[in-house]
Amino acid sequence: MEPLRCVVVGNVALGGSHAGVRFRHVPSVCGLEAAALMWETDAVVVDVDEVPAEDAGRLVTRYPHVPVVAVAPLERVPEALRWGATGVVVRPLDPETLAGEVRRAVVHLRRLREAARREVLQPLVRLRELVPADASPEAVLRRLAEIARVTVGADRAAAVTLDPEATDLAVAMAERRGSQTAEGFWTVVPMTLAQAPSGAQAEESHVASAPLATADRTLGALTVVREAHRQAFGPAERELLDVLGIVGALPLVQIDLLRKLQHGHRRLVEALAYACELHEASLRGHSERLASYAVAVGRRLGFSERDLEDLWVAGMLHDVGKIGISDTLLLKPGPLTPEEYQMVQRHTVMGAEILSAAGFGENVVRWVLHHHERWDGRGYPMGLTGSDIPAGARILAVADAYEVMTTGRVYRGPVLPGQALEELHRQRGAQFDPEVVAAFTESLASGELGWEAERWQARQPWR
Repeated sequence: MEPLRCVVVGNVALGGSHAGVRFRHVPSVCGLEAAALMWETDAVVVDVDEVPAEDAGRLVTRYPHVPVVAVAPLERVPEALRWGATGVVVRPLDPETLAGEVRRAVVHLRRLREAARREVLQPLVRLRELVPADASPEAVLRRLAEIARVTVGADRAAAVTLDPEATDLAVAMAERRGSQTAEGFWTVVPMTLAQAPSGAQAEESHVASAPLATADRTLGALTVVREAHRQAFGPAERELLDVLGIVGALPLVQIDLLRKLQHGHRRLVEALAYACELHEASLRGHSERLASYAVAVGRRLGFSERDLEDLWVAGMLHDVGKIGISDTLLLKPGPLTPEEYQMVQRHTVMGAEILSAAGFGENVVRWVLHHHERWDGRGYPMGLTGSDIPAGARILAVADAYEVMTTGRVYRGPVLPGQALEELHRQRGAQFDPEVVAAFTESLASGELGWEAERWQARQPWR
């Protein structure tokens, strides 16, 4: 292990190496500064009888990363501690004792610096977890406000997003109340930003602000406040707030990109579903209604939000394979021949192939492939039975049957909702999963089917 390098200033007769410390003597503080620059010293030893307290204090201020060990008589130890000595050795001087104190001072200061570095980096590390699964800016802003408040020791903090395309601002606030933190979130209709006051603050203000900004975009602002009786924010705290503004803007950018991707994805799904329904007027809205029914049942059966999203996509695109089936067969008013029926049955396989090639997830592909399986094993394309049929496909089967029965087709007129529900119950354990039929019935009775349809149709409708 390489020995520590220590510069000694004053009347301390010490040189060479002792106990892992290499000492180098200089006659004055000016010589010390020159030696420190040339030698990259790890520590400084100062004789308080030779070096004025002002000069010693200036060393501590100018080189905060270098520990200063004072050599002093017993009565001057308090003085050395007042000007900032990291360690003290009382005369008479013993080289081994001095070397040990130098090592201790170096280790102590390095630990303090490492702790300070961790304290600065900790809030930045916590920002990595800011992007929520639902792409909601509220969770990000709440977290940003609390991180900013704790990091700079503020009494209150607010995070605000500025979206030029929105009609309001999103505001999150965190406030210290004793040992607890009170949080709030709301939206407000803003004035034109150009008309708002600049908010410039004096250096010693108890209010500090930083933009939530990237190199080319300003997304919002972070503002922290201290009570008037407390110490004002210093330069280091303001710089840290600036860093939080830069790093904290990144999750908001990610959310914006994620929302744009989700919007584009939904537009693609809705466009494909719309294309599937163009060949028959009675089909218009079929996929949307089926998808909303399926999501209501899936929610009642405990599907996660991610799986509900997949269920909506699968419902919207369950018949995408019919793009490859002749309209002559799909619109035939009479019964199909066995050969024609086999051709129509191919739409589940073709749909799964289309969706797989387009990069849709495994759930969507599997649920579309198997949505015409039957609980008793007499369905297609693989004749799966019971719980071997994927859960999403079992839900789609019930939702599809109800939607078709209540809206009708060219080959069959519609029936009343009560009649369709009776048919679902007659086919429990044969065509349909009994649990899914029960969940569908409960959702219909509670009004959840209608609520879900309104909820999902409100999300960026295609037409």
